[in-house]
Amino acid sequence: MISGVVDLTVSPGFDGARVTVVVDGQKLTDGLRSPYHVTVDFGPTVVEHKISVIAYSGERKRVQWHDTINQGHLPLTIKLTPIDVTNRVFEASVTSPQNDPVEKVEFWDGGKVIALLSEAPYRFTIPLENFAQQFAQVTARTKSGDEAADFWSGTGDVHAESVEVRTVPIFVSVVDRNGVTHDDVDRSLFRIIDNGSEGKILEFGKAFDQPISIALIVDASASMTYSMSDATKAALTFVHRTLKEGDRCAVFAVRDVPRREVAITADRAAVEKALTGLKASGRTSLYDAISSAIRELRNEKVRKAIVILSDGGDTASIMSFEEIDRLSKEAGVPLYFIAYDSGAPSEPQEVDRMNYLAGETGGFLVTASADNLQAKYGDIAKDLRAQYAILYQISDLAKHNEWRRVRVVLNSPKLTARTIRGYFTP
Repeated sequence: MISGVVDLTVSPGFDGARVTVVVDGQKLTDGLRSPYHVTVDFGPTVVEHKISVIAYSGERKRVQWHDTINQGHLPLTIKLTPIDVTNRVFEASVTSPQNDPVEKVEFWDGGKVIALLSEAPYRFTIPLENFAQQFAQVTARTKSGDEAADFWSGTGDVHAESVEVRTVPIFVSVVDRNGVTHDDVDRSLFRIIDNGSEGKILEFGKAFDQPISIALIVDASASMTYSMSDATKAALTFVHRTLKEGDRCAVFAVRDVPRREVAITADRAAVEKALTGLKASGRTSLYDAISSAIRELRNEKVRKAIVILSDGGDTASIMSFEEIDRLSKEAGVPLYFIAYDSGAPSEPQEVDRMNYLAGETGGFLVTASADNLQAKYGDIAKDLRAQYAILYQISDLAKHNEWRRVRVVLNSPKLTARTIRGYFTP
């Protein structure tokens, strides 16, 4: 039986193949080249998954495989069906994994549970006063605490709030009162508050064990002319100390228009060449560069971070501060800012804005000069190495595209958790 994070290795049977891997209808890779490895998270529970692999070459040679793992182990599902609408009778059909049976099925109205069944058949007669809106909804909870939800509407077009069951992945850093990062905090100390409701932690581990994709943004505007050498040397040291095998990096230069110097890649030599080749000119399109980096990381299925070095605020972007604020929150990628003192004048408001964006996304801002720039990059590297990877579950009323605040609380007066401040629901 297979669950959790698994490294799949594909052997296409011929050289020069490009490989596509599809799991449960979702394309995980497209045109993957050798070595043919892909990391798949099958979740914490043993359930059935369908895997398809397609290998093809430039000569249109094509080979295809299909396989089903954990066959017969159905995932948790619930379907609400009207039996007699006139008399308000409904029945919920439920499936669950063999090793995680359904513990209860609940009927909800107005955000409150008004009926509960612990055994099949899960048939409800809804009180007349609760059926005025021709709307019914149920949730199923298994012994482990996993939940699923479904609803029925007599109108056939539901715009009302509904109970949503979601799993949310976040990465958390922990610091003490002196700002020192800690990577030895026990899981029992963590609590997650999502929009006022406490989430259930399903998975907990050290994120350094997971690969990371980093976008490096380096200010290469004219004001950095006499500082480019120090800036690139510090960035190169950061790359050497932070990236390990399997990690990926992209490099962006900030000028009048942001330029992607190298696309996201595991080729360390290409990253180093891009950094050493930076030349300063033009103005500072900082927000547009952040937007480009977010797009670059969008399809990365691993831990992500954007590290930004700039000696001042934005002077040339098409994108406004309000737009980059929204985009960065939607992306959920931590922004780490290094506010560099190059001797050029800077507005305090711009530093405040960078500090705000960092705080909202789970990163932080540091100030640096030529004397301590490498050390400040080192502070970011330490933070990334010490992150915790947490997957939690929440079940409550939610709306599409709703902003939800997230707060991680530690049961210790000496420690503080830092993560994203929130996210938009799908």
